[in-house]
Amino acid sequence: MPAVFMAALCAAVQAAGCRPPGEVRPDDIRTYTVARSATPAPATSAPAASLAPAVRYEVPDGWSDRGASGMRLATLVIGDPAAGHEVTVIPASGTLRSNVERWQDQLDAGASAADRAAAVDRALSEAETVDVDGTPATVVALFDTAAAAGPAAAGQAILGAMIPGTDASALFVKYKGDAAVARRERDAFVRFVASLRWQ
Repeated sequence: MPAVFMAALCAAVQAAGCRPPGEVRPDDIRTYTVARSATPAPATSAPAASLAPAVRYEVPDGWSDRGASGMRLATLVIGDPAAGHEVTVIPASGTLRSNVERWQDQLDAGASAADRAAAVDRALSEAETVDVDGTPATVVALFDTAAAAGPAAAGQAILGAMIPGTDASALFVKYKGDAAVARRERDAFVRFVASLRWQ
């Protein structure tokens, strides 16, 4: 009788869905409690100092600021953005003369080497020195052959500035475009260069 009773009891338990204590089934719901730390986890965001822009400056009247992108620490647009008159600020290396030679080549690639060298010499002799937070910077104006023919002549020009850095690199500011815009905006360009503060 007891054996029959035990067999019946086991059959009833299995029919009711009872199972051994260690068995896990898909309909099981288990909860776990994890103690919360009293000290909050450290913030993972970058320090505020690293979010500061690399350069600060004053935007001249009639210019608009497009901010930084890629190698450009700043891009500003003179007048109507659709006209594409941009002033860029980038860190780079090289001497003032080597960069002025490269800029003159961009304007007058078809000119003779002697003519390009004469244009570079002329631009450097007429260069302007600007104080940038205690550092002397050099501003040059370069013109292609057509624009160099006279103060009202049409053509292409480059306004460029070099601000020496603390190591081998320097900060270069550049406008390349219509000579008429370069002549008109030269004073604003110089003021912009003087306002730059390189972090």
